[in-house]
Amino acid sequence: MKHHQTGIDFSQSLHHRPRLGLIALASDVLVERDFWRMGLAAGVDIITTRIAQSMPLTPATLARLEDGIPDAVSLLLPEARLDAIVFACTSGSAIIGPDKIAGQIASLRPEVAITNPATAAVEALKHLGCRRIAFIAPYTQDVAEITSGVFADAGIGFSDRLCFGLTSDVEIATPGLAHYRRAIAQANIATADAIFLSCTTAATLDLIEPLEAETGLPVITSNQAAFWHALQRMGHPSSITGFGKLLA
Repeated sequence: MKHHQTGIDFSQSLHHRPRLGLIALASDVLVERDFWRMGLAAGVDIITTRIAQSMPLTPATLARLEDGIPDAVSLLLPEARLDAIVFACTSGSAIIGPDKIAGQIASLRPEVAITNPATAAVEALKHLGCRRIAFIAPYTQDVAEITSGVFADAGIGFSDRLCFGLTSDVEIATPGLAHYRRAIAQANIATADAIFLSCTTAATLDLIEPLEAETGLPVITSNQAAFWHALQRMGHPSSITGFGKLLA
C-alpha cells in the first residue's frame, strides 16, 4: 500500500476565525456565557481557562490572582494562534495593576493583544465621550474603592458610587434587573453621562438595553467593555445588537 502526503497548509486550516482567550476566575459563574453570546454574534471564538481564586473576595485574595497568571496563560491554546487575551476580573485588575497583568501575559504570548475589564471600561467611556459616571459595584466598600480608583486615575469623575457589600461570586451573580433598578433609583445620575456596572460575574449583560432605555444613558458593564476592547485591540471591530450602545 502506498502512502501519499496531502500537503495540507495547517497554518491556514487551523485559523479561520478570530480567537479570544479568556482567563476566568475559578469561581466566576457568568463570564463564559456572556463572552460566548457576544462572540457568536461577532464571529469570534472564545477559548477559556480558569485561574484559582480564594473566598471571600478581599483586596488580599484578589491580589493573589497574580500568582496564577502564568499557568493560566500557558493553558490557552499553546500550539495555536490567539488574537487577544482578556484577564477577566475587574477588581483583580485594579488591585494587581493593568500594566503588571499585561506584562506577565505578554512575556508568554508577546504576539497577542491584551486587555482587562477595568482598562476596557475606561477606554469604552472615552470612546463614547463620557467623563462622569454612576459607578455601581457588587463588592465590599474596600474593593469597590480600589476598583473605582482606575476611573479616577483616568480622569473620569463620579456622580455617585454605590456597592452591594457582597463577598463571593455566587452572591454577586444573583442580583438581577429589579435589584439594579433599585440601586440606580437610589443613585445620583442627574449629572452622569454613563452608568458603569462592575464585575465579570454580575448578571448585567441583559440589563444593558433596558437600563439604557429607562435612563437615557449609555450602560457599560465589565464583560461588554472587555469584549468590545478586545475586538478593537485585535483589529476586528464589529457592530452587534442586543448589548447596548457600545457594541452597536
